[in-house]
Amino acid sequence: MYGGETLPEFLPWITANIGADVNRTDPMQDDMEIDASIINHAFLEALGEESFDRRSFLKWERIMHSHGATF
Repeated sequence: MYGGETLPEFLPWITANIGADVNRTDPMQDDMEIDASIINHAFLEALGEESFDRRSFLKWERIMHSHGATF
């Protein structure tokens, strides 16, 4: 299901056209090197505390939100 729609032909299509193996599993990555956060304090101060329910500079949170999510 995608966007509330059932797509019965999607799995066969990606298997045939892209060669995706939906049963493939990869081992978990132990760690990842990333650059230090660049924190623009003036920008954060200008944003204020309203309109934002959370901000995080934690390594794994930055990694999880720093790339696109797709199949």
